[in-house]
Amino acid sequence: MPNKAAKRFDLATQVRICALCPNMCRFLCPVATVEKAETITPRGKATLTLAAESGDIPFTAGTAAVFYRCAQCKICREWCPSGVDLPEATASLRRRAAREGVSPKAVRTLAARLVGERSFYRPAAELAETDRYRSLLDKRAKVLYFAGCATAALHPEIIEATLRLFEAGGVKVDMLRPEECCGLPLDVLGYVDEASEFAGGLAQAVAGGGYETIVTGCPMCAQVMKEGYPALGVTLGVEVKHVTEFLDGLGQEAGLVGLRGRRVPAGPGPGREGASLAGRRPPTDLAVTYHDPCYLGRYQGVYEAPRRLLAEVAGLEVVEMERGRELAACCGGAPAIDATVPATATAMASRRVAQAGRTGAGTLVTACPRCLEMLRAAAEASVGAGSGDRGLFVRDITEVLAERLGVWRER
Repeated sequence: MPNKAAKRFDLATQVRICALCPNMCRFLCPVATVEKAETITPRGKATLTLAAESGDIPFTAGTAAVFYRCAQCKICREWCPSGVDLPEATASLRRRAAREGVSPKAVRTLAARLVGERSFYRPAAELAETDRYRSLLDKRAKVLYFAGCATAALHPEIIEATLRLFEAGGVKVDMLRPEECCGLPLDVLGYVDEASEFAGGLAQAVAGGGYETIVTGCPMCAQVMKEGYPALGVTLGVEVKHVTEFLDGLGQEAGLVGLRGRRVPAGPGPGREGASLAGRRPPTDLAVTYHDPCYLGRYQGVYEAPRRLLAEVAGLEVVEMERGRELAACCGGAPAIDATVPATATAMASRRVAQAGRTGAGTLVTACPRCLEMLRAAAEASVGAGSGDRGLFVRDITEVLAERLGVWRER
């Protein structure tokens, strides 16, 4: 995503601008909104950055901890009239914290586990279950489908739904065996050398497989491959697309059977047949609301493709939330927030679910497995807590598309 201030100010100047600002972005910062502490606001972090970089205060574990209380969602940059990119400016302090061993214990533990297990949730070797998709994969394919840690560990149904969409579009794809983490969590936590090693491993696998395109359903994976790897000195040498970009392209080229080629029948909406949430039947209306993942929207500028797919391909009415697109609220799934202040992450997800509920739509759709994880848990908790919320079904966009086109049904 282009940075409005990048061509005018260097990062040091951006930090000074931020520290002297009236700090109105505090009302949009999802972490500050929950924690209600001046130090956690963008201006608070900018002031602390200046003091730490100048040596006016010691760079202790307590100082470093503040820089991990940022979701890296970049909503402050979107709001800022000067285009100050504070998350980018403070990234150097996370790297310093990692080098000097003063990052929070939870961050150090997560980084060590990632390096050892090669995946975010559990060992990568345990996720290598591609045999079940053998009939949908082709080792000669030039397109590599990269599921990502969260999808492989928590949402295998998304893998099948996505592969069915590829099949319907006549696109031959392959998957890595095993598939390791893309390295983004390590990169954003400040462990750049370890992240670079993960990136280099993927680059070797891509070159060895002869792939020309990588398609992933995880915006974090897509963003780090597109922009993070070059910054780490690693070049993939292939085109990288999020699955919504890829499917939208197929639809516009009429390459996916059913997309724009036939009328999607009315009937059950994107709710799961036979599923229930706190005893409630799935919604049968055709209205959904869409959550923009930070790493797909603000980082990569992908806003229209998901909405086009839902409206024009799946035949659904997309009802916008009060905050969408560039100003969409973060779900709380950022690695640093979830690792260091999980209660804050949960509160952020609950706030977003409440915003979705106010649209009146029965289904909340997103295009990120981390967002899916956070928002689904928050939606289920809101019903379980007896809040009076009628409950939202939270679904990945590939599930919705595959079901509406009749190429897949969740078991």
